[in-house]
Amino acid sequence: MKASWNGYFRLGDLTVPIRLFSATRSAGPKFVQIDSIEHKPITRVAKSKSGKELKSDEIHRAIELDDRYIEITDDEIIESSGGAERNIIVRQFGELESINPMYYEKPYYMVPGKGGELAYSLLRQAFVRAKKIAVTTFALYGKQHIGIITAHDGMLLLQQLRFADEIVPRADIKTPPLSQPAPSQVDIAIKLMERYSAPFYVEDYHNEQLDNLNEIIERKVKGLPAKRQSQVAPHATPEKEVTPALEAMFSNAPDTLRQR
Repeated sequence: MKASWNGYFRLGDLTVPIRLFSATRSAGPKFVQIDSIEHKPITRVAKSKSGKELKSDEIHRAIELDDRYIEITDDEIIESSGGAERNIIVRQFGELESINPMYYEKPYYMVPGKGGELAYSLLRQAFVRAKKIAVTTFALYGKQHIGIITAHDGMLLLQQLRFADEIVPRADIKTPPLSQPAPSQVDIAIKLMERYSAPFYVEDYHNEQLDNLNEIIERKVKGLPAKRQSQVAPHATPEKEVTPALEAMFSNAPDTLRQR
């Protein structure tokens, strides 16, 4: 597996060579776009407003500002990172519970580079024993990020976060007036949650859509028509039926939710 990034993990005067590997991957088939007549992949051609076909080196990055386009070069983007392009810099330590899940974006495995094995091992053990996170800043693909480092499964894990100004403020989301439920209705919902509570293991879940899609592909390869999945159109439960619906779920078998 190819590293996504090569650089250094910096804790004060301690510098550790590091490679980052993406801790996530896409599941499912990779779709391509084809011509519906010739059934062959299409080629996208970049053209100027005048219709001239453009080569890759003729396409520049720019920002639109007051009806003008201000070009920004790759070197200028790198310079704007303030030297952080190849450095993961620790800014402080803290508690994992202080991180709102809304800020999580993408995880990376951290692997020591040549010469950094001892320092990496020392820090990994320190993270485990102290049960702390390190808040860091770093640049990846020309863009600065904030992140946290934790110990995970015998390795160090860098979790890329979003900055605060990348989160849409709650005040920007308008909600309709909410009806006030009776205390007894809330009690039923709480009992339902308690009845269906269990330890969460992500391995217990799998991508059911991917299973169905693979079956469709297999049938098409064999020249068979795809099976139609029976679906019931969803609709809002009328207010007078909300409580009976909760009561019915509470009285059914504990695995009712998993079957839906």
